[in-house]
Amino acid sequence: MAKSFFEIVWYVLTDLSRPGEHLTLTAAEVKYALVWSSSKAALDFSRELSAAKGMKVVPLYSWTLKDSFLTASEQIGSSHLLIDYRPGALEAAAVPIPTARERISPLHDVR
Repeated sequence: MAKSFFEIVWYVLTDLSRPGEHLTLTAAEVKYALVWSSSKAALDFSRELSAAKGMKVVPLYSWTLKDSFLTASEQIGSSHLLIDYRPGALEAAAVPIPTARERISPLHDVR
């Protein structure tokens, strides 16, 4: 049985010069925290978008790291996760942060 996105390792881009800060995107007046389901996809994104150049791919292995990321995302004004977004793509999966928080669970810790 395939694992859902909420059970696998998430990858985020963080700014090395500003510890704890990660990449967000605003579209249609909605601020998104960007996450990827593979380190390669996150790295490819960082190479394609000038604003992301030099950012580091960081894995979120456990539900506690994911929950901390969701909390930090809310604190900087993000209301949704944008999953596996690629520059130029016309659509990507999005989920409200409260829904994502409900779907992660210590029972599904992937470490």
